[in-house]
Amino acid sequence: MEEDKKTLCECPLAGYCERHGVTKSKHLHKLCQNHIGYFNMWEQCVGPRQDPNNCEKKPQNTEVKESNEEKLPSTFQMAKNFVKSATKHVASGMGQVTPEQQKNRLEICNDCEFAVQEKSRCGKCGCFLQTKTKWATSNCPIGKW
Repeated sequence: MEEDKKTLCECPLAGYCERHGVTKSKHLHKLCQNHIGYFNMWEQCVGPRQDPNNCEKKPQNTEVKESNEEKLPSTFQMAKNFVKSATKHVASGMGQVTPEQQKNRLEICNDCEFAVQEKSRCGKCGCFLQTKTKWATSNCPIGKW
């Protein structure tokens, strides 16, 4: 579980959180550990169950910035992108590129500033890079290949 943490949450279990001065349920504790938005709300004394009038705000530099992982499109947008790509792929006969072409595409993707390396996904369209780079009908959403 420790390796799953994505924030600076210090509490090992649900219950009273000294850092944020609030009692967190199991669900709120999990959000604090894994959702940077909730963690930052508690850091700024505006999180769930906090009283902003009776809370000591943390210095600004303790706020954690979003990782690239948090910058995927919305689930709706990713589903829309996938359906469009899959429809085009199937309609074209499900053609695939050569292994060499896929390797070249993946290298470009892995060097891209929008790549979400932890999930091997494109941060622009949300596609899984291993699949997207194989399909002959696919293209880079920002025109790199």
